[in-house]
This record gives sequence, C-alpha cells and structure tokens, in this order.
Amino acid sequence: MAARRGGSSPGLPSEASACALIALGYAAACALVLALGFDHVSDDDYARVTIAQAFAHRPRLDPSGTSWLPFPFWALGSALAIVGRGLAVARGASIALASLAAVLPYLALRRAGSDRPRALAATAFAVLSPWSVWLGAATVPESFTASAVAAAAIGLAAPHVTGRARVGFALALLAACLSRYEAWPVAAVLAVAVGLRARRERSAGAGVAAALLAAGPLAWMAWNLHAHGDALHFFVRVSRFKRALGEGAADPVTALLLYPRLLVTTRPDVVLACALAATRLDRALLARWRLPLACAAAQLGFLVYGNLRDGAPTHHAERALLGVIFVLAAFAADVLVATRARGPWLGAMVAAAWLATTAHALGDVPGRSPSEDRAAQIARGRALHAEGATGLTVTPCAYEHFALIAAYGAPEEVMVEPSRNVAATPACPAVARR
Repeated sequence: MAARRGGSSPGLPSEASACALIALGYAAACALVLALGFDHVSDDDYARVTIAQAFAHRPRLDPSGTSWLPFPFWALGSALAIVGRGLAVARGASIALASLAAVLPYLALRRAGSDRPRALAATAFAVLSPWSVWLGAATVPESFTASAVAAAAIGLAAPHVTGRARVGFALALLAACLSRYEAWPVAAVLAVAVGLRARRERSAGAGVAAALLAAGPLAWMAWNLHAHGDALHFFVRVSRFKRALGEGAADPVTALLLYPRLLVTTRPDVVLACALAATRLDRALLARWRLPLACAAAQLGFLVYGNLRDGAPTHHAERALLGVIFVLAAFAADVLVATRARGPWLGAMVAAAWLATTAHALGDVPGRSPSEDRAAQIARGRALHAEGATGLTVTPCAYEHFALIAAYGAPEEVMVEPSRNVAATPACPAVARR
C-alpha cells in the first residue's frame, strides 16, 4: 500500500492505532479545554447550533439563508436529528467531527511518503495548539476545515497517490469548501494541478478529483445566483455587514498586513520551525512540499485580498488562518524530523517555542470575559426545555439570545424580536410566552 512507503520502526503503533491515537488525543484535548472553562469563541457558536437544530426539525438546502456555507449545518443537523437536539449533543458531534478530521493530515502525509514517526510528529505539531483545540471544542467548522484543507494539499500533491485516494482527498476538500471560504483558493490551485495531471496521465480518477475540487465554489456561486440574483451575494453581504459595524479597511496598509502579522503572533513556533526547515530542504523534500506550500500561500493571499475588500471574518480573524497553519506546521515538522541527524538540537528549539506559544495563548482564552459569559442564558434555556415551554418570544439585548435558544433546543418555537442593542447582562434576553 502507498501508506507504507515511508516505512515504520518496530515498537511503533500500527496504522489503525496511530489514527485512533490522533483522534482520541485531539478529542481529549478538546474535553480538557472545556473542563478548564472554555465554552465558546463567540455568540456565532450558538447561532450555528440554532440553525443546525432548525435543519434537524425541517431540512432545507441552504439552512442559514445567509453567507454561511451549508455543509456544517447538514452534518451537525443530521447528527441532531438522529441523537437529539440538545446543546450537549451539538458540542459532542462537533468535537467528534473535528477529531476524526484531525486524522486526515496524518493519512495524507503517509500517502505522500512520510514514515510513521514523521507523520505523527507533523500532525501533532499542526493540530495541538490552543486555537486549534478551542475551535475543535466549539460548535464551529474551522478545525474540521483546516484538517481537510491540509490533507488535500498534502495528499493530492503526491505523484503516486492512487485514483481512489485522490477522490477521497478531493471529497474532503469539497466538504471544506462548503464549510469555509478560505478553503476555496486551495481548491482552485489543486483543481488546476490535478486537472493537468489527469490530462497528462489520462487518469479518470484524477479527472473526477479535479471536477470535485471545482464543484464546491461553483455550486455555491450558482446557488447564490439562483437564490439572490448575484453569484457573489455572500461576499457583498459580509462586506456590507463589516462596514456597518465600522470595521472596514480604512487603512490599506494595516489591512494588507493583518493576516501576515496574525500568522506570526498566533503561531510563532510554526514560523520559527518553517525558517529552520527552510535551511534543511533538499531537492526531494522541496519537490514534495512545493504544491502544498503554494496552496498555503494562495490561502494567505486570499485572506489578505478579502480583508482589503472587507470580506474577511469580522471577529477573531486568526481562526481563518488555521488551514495555512496546519500546512506550514506539517511541512516544518516533516522536514525537521526527516533531517534531524543534521541538527538534533532543532527539535528542542521548536518544542520550547511551542510550549512558550501555548502558555502565552492560554492567557487570553476567547469567550471568557464577563460580558461574554453565557452560563445564565444556557441555564434558562435548559430550564425552559425541562418545563416543556412553547410559543416563546425573546427580546435580546445584543446576541446573547442564541445561547438561550440553543440550550432550549427548539428554535421553531421561538420568535425573536429586534435586538435592543445594549450591553448584555445575565438577565438578558427578555422571555415571554405568547
């Protein structure tokens, strides 16, 4: 099998055991941050749960009807329809999806020729960081998307990957493209590369993979043209919302440098490791990593351009960088482990940088400020569910009502009045029975 090309050493876990170790280790890290008090990144987390709950109650093609892409709601809503629409079920399903996806970069590295120790080290370095774990523990799709993006960029770059594996990686990236927009430039780069390979090799599998890579963005633009009369309606909606909040790119230089600066401040350990890896590259390693690095560069450029046009995320912008970080981290760790005999001290340097980066990030956990505490809203929502309350009218102070509705679990029973646009308190939102 192609996954064995890199070989393995006696005493190492089997391939299945390695995959289980990654998935269970990532799930345990998510459970740990929840036990330590992390709850959510923003109120968008709970808004996403309410949309998935509504999808479970009444499925539709575009669950949100907004600029949010549909796949996370299809996946989470399906789980809620089967198991139940509780907030705890939504969180568990989100962690399960992110944890299973964390295995994908490892499988891609093995297919690309990394031996098991290199693949395990590269995957661990990529996925075990505070922002990665927070996003995996939250009910948002960024962690799953980043894993799928990294896996496709690495796996589809390998020349000896089989047709079935190509289709598998392309399907993972298709799901990512229907989850987060930052996956789109990676799909564009890989669609061209795989399409050229299909033509050169006359491979049906590569042709199917290339078509799947292009399908996500094209399908969503076609849907926006049909539903809203504008193929780029999603971009217009985001940019208008961002400008309405007063967060438009007033200073082009600041907007241009935002994401490069965030890359350095979010994972300085990865930036250091990449700089060290660049000094250890040989021709074979460079050939292996040229296309994945081009994908990371395309994604970073896409985010920079989107920010200049006010189309980038409106808060916690570093979460959009997770796919870039996963590719760069996997690259750096793979190269440094492969060439450790030429610089055995480099691993210790990177490990120290990772520890320092992690410790620093843990001092600023998202969603932990008093104004963002949603424990009271969740408790009220669960109490309303336990009472069997129906026909609710909710008047929010700001956005805190999403936590209450998600905990209540039946958004179809709730009518939401316009927000009062005042600071949220534990007494918000006002709840009445119709």
